[in-house]
Amino acid sequence: MNILALETTDRVASVALLTDDGCREKRIESPLRHEETVMPAVDQLLAEAGLAPADLTALAVDVGPGSFTGVRIGVCHGNAMALALGLPIVSVNALAALAYPLLGGDRPVAAVIDARNGNGYGALYASSGAALIPPCAMEIGPFLERLPENVILTGTGFPGADGALPLAGSIARIAAKRTGERAASPLYLRPSQAERKQKA
Repeated sequence: MNILALETTDRVASVALLTDDGCREKRIESPLRHEETVMPAVDQLLAEAGLAPADLTALAVDVGPGSFTGVRIGVCHGNAMALALGLPIVSVNALAALAYPLLGGDRPVAAVIDARNGNGYGALYASSGAALIPPCAMEIGPFLERLPENVILTGTGFPGADGALPLAGSIARIAAKRTGERAASPLYLRPSQAERKQKA
């Protein structure tokens, strides 16, 4: 098992490599655009592991929700590599990736991503990882009121947010339990700002 995962949906991108020996992850904090930093980070990650692209068995990518440009960058890079290498690609949504590190206890986990002006993206997961509220675009206040009292909150879109971001390591670990497809598609839960302006 050699799964390469890409995360480009937020301000800090990350890449991860999950092998039988464990998971290596690189967070990319750079003033450069994700499209300029992600593939060099992938090359460095593979080199450190002593692997070549041909040694990969699957790819995984965060398909959103998040930055529209960031989502497109990750999906395009992932699909291009999957096509070139003849590999399956697994789509993982950003909210599932956010919740993943907190699952497994006895409390549900809600992941919330800020989309500004009181809006956000959210989902609620049982401790098993099953989606109790699937990923949705919503108004943050009413969404929070729907959550159970014992919920664990994570993400950037609620008062006192922990600031957690989706990470490639979580995407790789989720992908290891799923079957890949020929191509990934972006998960857009609301129109882009440009599309909203066109309709205004």
